[in-house]
Amino acid sequence: MEKYDVLVLGTGVPEAVLGAALSRAGKKVLQVDGNDYYGSSWASLTLKELLKWSEKQNATVQFPRDGQLSDALLALDRHYSLSLRPTLLPAYGPMIEALIRSNVASYSTFRLLDRVAVYEAESHRLERVPASKSDIFKSKQISLADKRRLMRFLQIAMEPPQPNHPAETATSNSKQSALLIDVLKELQIAQRLQNAVQYGVCLAWNPIESTDSALQRTRRALKGLGRYGDSAYLVGQYGGAGELAQGFCRAAAVKGATFVLGHSVQSLNYADGQWVLHLDGVDEIFTAPQLACPTESLDHLRGKSTQSADCKVYEHMAIVITDAPIEWRHLDTDTDVLETSLLVFPPGTVPGVPNNVMVLMQGEGTFSCPKGQYVYHLITYAEKAQTVNLQGACDLLMQLLEPRSDACNRPTEKKEEEFMSKSDETVREIDTDRREPDQDNETKHHASTTCIPILTLFHTRPLQHGEQSLSDTMSDDFSMHAGAYTNTNEPFVSKSLSSSLSTDEIQIQPIPNLAEILDIAVIQAEEAFWRLYPPELRKSAELAIEARTRIHQQSDYQGRGGVEPDHTQVPTYADVEFFAPERD
Repeated sequence: MEKYDVLVLGTGVPEAVLGAALSRAGKKVLQVDGNDYYGSSWASLTLKELLKWSEKQNATVQFPRDGQLSDALLALDRHYSLSLRPTLLPAYGPMIEALIRSNVASYSTFRLLDRVAVYEAESHRLERVPASKSDIFKSKQISLADKRRLMRFLQIAMEPPQPNHPAETATSNSKQSALLIDVLKELQIAQRLQNAVQYGVCLAWNPIESTDSALQRTRRALKGLGRYGDSAYLVGQYGGAGELAQGFCRAAAVKGATFVLGHSVQSLNYADGQWVLHLDGVDEIFTAPQLACPTESLDHLRGKSTQSADCKVYEHMAIVITDAPIEWRHLDTDTDVLETSLLVFPPGTVPGVPNNVMVLMQGEGTFSCPKGQYVYHLITYAEKAQTVNLQGACDLLMQLLEPRSDACNRPTEKKEEEFMSKSDETVREIDTDRREPDQDNETKHHASTTCIPILTLFHTRPLQHGEQSLSDTMSDDFSMHAGAYTNTNEPFVSKSLSSSLSTDEIQIQPIPNLAEILDIAVIQAEEAFWRLYPPELRKSAELAIEARTRIHQQSDYQGRGGVEPDHTQVPTYADVEFFAPERD
């Protein structure tokens, strides 16, 4: 019988971060995953692994170009690293700080997000999103008056609300924040730029977005600009989140953690203050006084379906692999092919999709796909009662890619009729009517060479369940006292979150976007970390963090003959911290 301090089920990003933090703090950790790869539902998979995963998850896989999985595509299996959870890494926030403190950043690689664009339905084109002051000043598509208005919005985002600011005026007589769209209208920002700000800068899911949360996210994005380059976001290579999960698992192993992959849980019981774990195919019995895992893992052990009737919101995801990049020629004269970009289809631009659709593009430079190919991740969400089909979004995306002249990309008339949806044809007809006569030949050429995807995958998963307390979700077999179990995916009551790794609060949307979920995963891991320790240790850590902050703020005690106040005598390091910085 092997004894540990903590058992961690799963190797997703929250569990991997938690395991690394516990190991760094001196805990003896055992981390198990029934899959034979790291990452759990956050994993980055090869093509074969993705197809195997799709069978278990009832995902729909299609090969529109060849009709079936070809030998040529299968031969490139190991060149793919396809993420099950596409993410953007903010250049400023808890996750980037966790990567630095854990030293995972030293063997992780990233690329800057090259561009953000929002689809404009009227022109059937992409509008480039200005994310910084320099982008605004350089843009030739924005008038001087609109540049001044956009600069005013960015100034409001970077400063605390003032009585004379529109944001404050709009909210002063209401307990709830005004909608962001109302503030943008009050600033007299043009309609096409309103979409760029709301969906490209603030990354809102729909028009029902409060000013407070939108400005807070914009402020954090602006703080990240210039930290690693001219972008507020990074894109992880080799699939992103799955590679980060593996990196944190590696950091935990360096500190003594043990990992068992490819063996599912046979039984898990709690008795006499100990969790007793049996794994399939492993004779050894593992015990620990504490357990950390998502509640869904316990539901699975109890035979309870995760597709429960109380699910309120579902995430809809599509993965599209093709060999055509996005066509940017109408936006600038830059001939370089971008390796990463984020596209947003605002609400109403894709038929049957109530919220916006975010599209993350990754090229060969991210090592997510073979040379000459591109991976597009499409994400949206909807309530269970709503029927969402991302095929329309995929069809629309195909029209925005560079026209290809090679025969393998150009469908026959019959195949093209089968491939194009009715919604796609409607958009193309509208677009043709709006074009000038001298653009007609270009339109016909573009339509005749629309790219056909190599592979498409569609998947739906439950995203948000009804309100339940932890005790309600557990059976008598899993009854426990405080400190014996922590949920690594605990839902937050408040939408304003904080972390010891960031000085700013993080105000999230009800459904987090691609740029929020990594930071949230770290915050979930930190909350789980402290539930495994007595409250007084967390208080000591908070005092130590505050003391370190004061030391770096020399203006608090210097000048005019002042001396360092007594409160800086508080210890600057605690016995236990969540990713404590290295001591001097």
